Parts: sequence; C-alpha cells; structure tokens
Amino acid sequence: MQMINSVRPSGTCDSHFFTQRAGARVKYGVLGPFDVTLGTRNITPTAPRLRQILALLVVQSGRTVTLAELIDEMWGDTPPVSAQSTLQTYIYKLRKSLEGSGLDSSEVLRTRPNGYVLEVPDDCIDLRLFDRAVAQGRKALPEAPDKALEHLKEALALWRGPALTDVSAGEVLTAHATRLQADHLSALELKIESELKLRNHRAVIPELTSLSAAHPLHEGFHSLLMHALHCSGRRSEALQVYNRLRHALVEELGLEPSDPLQRAQQAILSGDPAPHTGPPAPLQAPAPQPHVAVTPAPITSAPASTVVRPAQLPPDPGPLIGQGALVDSAIRATGAAESMEEGVGVLLLKGMPGVGKSALAARIAHAVRDQFTGGQLYVDLRGSRPRATSPDDALTAFLHAAGIPEPYPRSLDEKSSLFRSWGVERDILLVLDDALTHSQVTPLLLDGMKSRTIITSRVNLYNLPNSRTFEVSPLGRAESFQLLAKAMGWKRAEKEHAAVELIAEMCGRLPLALRCAGARLAALPDVSPRQFAEQLYRDNRRLDQLQGADVSIRDRYLVAYDRLSGRERAVLRLLALLRQREFTTATLVGLLGCTEAVAETALANLVEHHFLHTVPTSPDGETTYSFHELSRVFARERMESELAEPRGGAPLANAS
Repeated sequence: MQMINSVRPSGTCDSHFFTQRAGARVKYGVLGPFDVTLGTRNITPTAPRLRQILALLVVQSGRTVTLAELIDEMWGDTPPVSAQSTLQTYIYKLRKSLEGSGLDSSEVLRTRPNGYVLEVPDDCIDLRLFDRAVAQGRKALPEAPDKALEHLKEALALWRGPALTDVSAGEVLTAHATRLQADHLSALELKIESELKLRNHRAVIPELTSLSAAHPLHEGFHSLLMHALHCSGRRSEALQVYNRLRHALVEELGLEPSDPLQRAQQAILSGDPAPHTGPPAPLQAPAPQPHVAVTPAPITSAPASTVVRPAQLPPDPGPLIGQGALVDSAIRATGAAESMEEGVGVLLLKGMPGVGKSALAARIAHAVRDQFTGGQLYVDLRGSRPRATSPDDALTAFLHAAGIPEPYPRSLDEKSSLFRSWGVERDILLVLDDALTHSQVTPLLLDGMKSRTIITSRVNLYNLPNSRTFEVSPLGRAESFQLLAKAMGWKRAEKEHAAVELIAEMCGRLPLALRCAGARLAALPDVSPRQFAEQLYRDNRRLDQLQGADVSIRDRYLVAYDRLSGRERAVLRLLALLRQREFTTATLVGLLGCTEAVAETALANLVEHHFLHTVPTSPDGETTYSFHELSRVFARERMESELAEPRGGAPLANAS
C-alpha cells in the first residue's frame, strides 16, 4: 500500500499489531479510499456497515467513540429503538473480522464504559503521518522553506483521492471527511507558499490556476495566484483574478474580499514592487485540528451586529408547584460565570411526556435572562411531533434573529460555523426545547465561554459538552393536590380531598394531565370531584378527558409509540393485559417464549421511551419494571384498537 511508504517517521507499531508469523505491519488508510492492509494482504472489511464503523474508529483512534456518536453516524435523526443492540451486533462482527485476519481484537478494539476505542499507533495511520509532516513543514517554513517544501510534499503524497471516498458515511463521518479535505487544502496552501518563498513564482502558476478554478471562493488560493502573477510581471492578470473572486464572493455570500486581499489589490494597482519572499499578505494556512472531534471547518468571517439582541424566550410560567428545589439547582448551574469551571455550559432537562420540562426550561431561562445581555434565543425542535425541526431550519431562524443578512451558506457545517462565529464573544442564553437526537442539537451549540444552553428532551442526549442532566419526575402527592386545587378552586378541592387525590393518581401526577383535569373540573362546576374521579376510573377512554384545545397526552404517546419496532409495540400491548403492576424479564420470557436477550432489549427500549420505568431492585437482584399510570392506559387503548382491526403478522417472539 503506497500511502505509507513515502514517509518513514521514527517509532514502530506495538507488538500486538504484528502477525505471529511474519511481523507484517497493519496499516490504516483514510486519505483516499478506505484501506486496511496487513503486509501485502488487504483486510478491509467488505460489509458497508463494518467499513463505516471501522472508518470512524480509525479517524478518532486513541479516543473513545461514544455509543451516541456511533448511533448518530449510522442512523442520524431516526435511529431504530433497537439501535444499541444492533450496534453491539455490528461491533461483534467487526471483532470477528479482525480476528479472522490474525489480529487480537481485544487488543486492537477496546470496550469503554460509554463506547469503543481503537488503539493504533500513530505511525500505522496515514492521517497521523500526514498531520505530523504538515506540522514539521509549518514549523520549518519561516526559516527553512526548502525543508518545509520537502515535508509538505511528503504529506501530500499520502493522499490517494478524496478522503473515505468509498465509505457510506453518515453525518459524523461526513463531518470528519470534510475536515480532512479542508486540511488537504491547507497543506496545499503551505506547500505553494514554500514555493513562493523559494521564488518559484512561474512554476506554481498552472497549479494555482487550477486550484482557484476548482475553489472559486477560496481567498487563499486566489491571493497566492495574484502574488505569483504579479511577481512574474503579469500585473493585469493578477487584477483579473481579484475581480473574479470579488464578483463570486458578492454574488454567492454577499461579502467583500478580506482586508489583506484588498490591500494586496491596492499594492498591485499602485505598482508597488512585489516582495521577494512570501505573498503580499499573511497567508499562513490554519493548522489542521487534531482529528478527535466533529467540529466543522471555519468559514469566512461573518458580519456580526452589535445592536441586535434577540429576545425570543416563551412567556414566563411563573412559580411552578413542586419544582422549586429543581429550579433553584438549575439556576445555580446555569447562571453566568467567569469561566466554565464555575458553571455548566449545557443544562439538559430530561423526562417523560407531560412532566413539565418546557415550563421548567422557560422558568429557569427567565430567572437568569438578565445575566445574558447578548440576547436569548429559543427554538422548538419538535422532537415529540411526527416531523422534527431540522438543525438547518433552526440555524436559519437563529441567523435571522441575530440580524445576520442573507444569503447564508448552503451546508449545515458552514451555517453552524457562521452562527458560532457570531456568538463566540457574546453572552447568549440558548433554549432548545423538545430535542430528539444528539445530531439535531450539536450544530446549534455555541462555543463561547459566556454562553449557556438549556435543552429539554424525552431521551438522554449523551456526550454533550460541559453538561449536567436533571431528571424531571412526576409531582408528589401533596404538590399534585395543590395543582388541581389551584385550577378548580381550593374550597371545592378541600371539600372532597380524597376524591381530588384519587384524580391526581389517575393523572399519574403529571403536570400536563393535572392541568387538563383541573381545567375540565373548573368548566364543569356541577360535576363533583367524586363523580369526575368515577368517570375517569370507569371510562376506557380516560385520555379523552385529559386533553385540551391544543394539548393531548395521547398525542405525546402516539409519536413515541410510532417510533417503536413492531415487536416492541406488541410487547407493550401484551404487558398492558397483565393484572400485576410490576413484572420482570422472566415474566416477558414466559409470555413470549423468547430468549432473555430479546426480552431485555424490548424492555430497555420501552423504558427509554417512558412507557415503562424501573422500580427498586428486588431482593434477588433482578430488575423489576412497572407502567406509569397513563402509559398503561395508552397501551390498553392500543390493544383494543388492534383487536378491533386485526392484522396478520409474525409471532411476537419473531416480530421485527
């Protein structure tokens, strides 16, 4: 494999990267088609999913790739409910593939508590060799351009084509590939700058002409071409290059060329003699970033307003019954601080449907809003709706609110970079309500040390930077009574205290359901709490009573239900028929006749979607599960619906 042969840095691979019989080195190539070789043998996995997973592990070698990153890479915004178990199956197959090639997979691919890490020495990966050679070239450039040119040519010789060109990449791997291509262009800039320092002006003009045509908005290549032409006595052509670039920037982005480029144009117009070393403006390319994070490449600086201060928070719900302690803790965590060590950058409010996450987020945001003078931004990501808000649409709305003029970059990475550039020096409070996935949230986060983000979600969003998670639980008995009494009237509630407490229990003590029940009682003054409680108990359509003009508990559950697999929906309906409130994995195994692993996976996904919850472990150590009050009601509705409209299908134990 020729990609490694052109660079021979010191150091060797650890012993476990050699076969026992011949000591052949295992080499990994991502700077072109994905390639894994053992000596002269190509051992690259052929299965698309295995190639995708291994490529991501190689790009981030030495760093733990979290389960959330792998799931986002493979399925994006719509992972199956069995994503984690399916991923574990792929990892098992990848280990078998490595072992079949003579490697000890337990040494190469290590399991970590929240993910996996590929432990590969740097000199066994072309990407690491490239980074090392570019760093050496950059260091040598000011004093020894000839040595710099040698290092940079070695680095560029490692490239065999577009990065990972034959891998079916998801969002995470695509971002890495984009970063690699940007680093390739940066290395090309440095190499040409080295040539110019050595006064090879005429020699680089053909290459620069091709690069400028291929990248019509790249100021670095155009500036270098202007300099090379000017130093070669082709002044008019240098000015034509500037005019073409300016026209493209104005038409595509609404931007003028940068100040250094404008100064270079003025120098050419005024007939200033061309310098003998280096281009007319500082053009040192940005250093490639270590390939350990999915951070989009920077784009041209964006216009930023110092006047526009968006104020988009939803109305303040006021004091929230039963949530005072949580609000106080969240305020302390979210409050602006001198440094991130004194506060958290991201606050995640996680909980089941109807538990009051959005109201809590609004309350917390209003309590700290005065500390964020740069503005407050809000977006409903609609994760509990059939169609979630895309990060691209959310970013467009944020850029409008920030007063940044159109047109905006077309790619999500560049649009995210523009938003972060605007917010980097501002103290911004960002509220992302009803988030669905990690990949939906990540492009919206700001990098600035002064900003804070509040996120609400039904699911746990793993690996958020500098974050703290608060679990939002149903109210206690006393708080549930207070909420109902406040809505229906205290005197009326106190008169039938026991009946009101029973209503609260049948609402699952969820704030949304309690408010719906309280509003219905307030609108029906002739119906006593006892009569209403009896109606809720006997009515097999209880969820009809617990909805308002624009809110519905049933709708919240339906979205989550539709995201379950066929097997998991069937399991949910079946469990709703059990007489006992609590059950274990063994209960489900007995009902379905399936394996324990199948039962555990189904139950775990039902917990993740808040249809079930775990209760304190039984004396024998076995996990015990239980329905939430309203999720049990919903599941029985679904069972009745299925019985009314029978459909053919596979047995439960085999359903997918």
